[in-house]
Amino acid sequence: MKPEYKPLSAEAYFIAGNAKSKLGDHKGAIADYNEAIRQKPDFARAYYNRGDVKYKLGEVSEATIDFQIAGKLAKQTRDVSLTVTVEQKLQLRRITSDPGKCGGRPCIRGMRIRVTDVLGLLANGMSFKEILEEMPDLEAEDILACLQFAAHAMDAPVTTT
Repeated sequence: MKPEYKPLSAEAYFIAGNAKSKLGDHKGAIADYNEAIRQKPDFARAYYNRGDVKYKLGEVSEATIDFQIAGKLAKQTRDVSLTVTVEQKLQLRRITSDPGKCGGRPCIRGMRIRVTDVLGLLANGMSFKEILEEMPDLEAEDILACLQFAAHAMDAPVTTT
């Protein structure tokens, strides 16, 4: 008698995708997340993780779509943790680095407005409204992205020898 094939669950594919992602097998991870999503179309974390892998591969617009879907599903299921994570990820997309602009320093949306410039204005007591009046090309979300970027930059572990 031939053994019966039992397909993996969406959760099993999700776990396999996570393992492959950690090992650097990004294409394999995406395939596993795709299968998890095929089996469970409302699997918000699978969309988020697939987006994260696509982002690492430089597929920014495709990653953004996955992050947006993950955010929508997370809100529907009241997954506050994932909702916040997705919103932070989408905010950080506003921060770009280009070796040909501002010496490669982090800037806002490809403009020549550096993150450090905005943070400096905030540190000197300027309000969001004042900064937006001073720099009309900026949006309030850009200022929030600068703060988020600074928070992430400060979260690096410190090693001692």
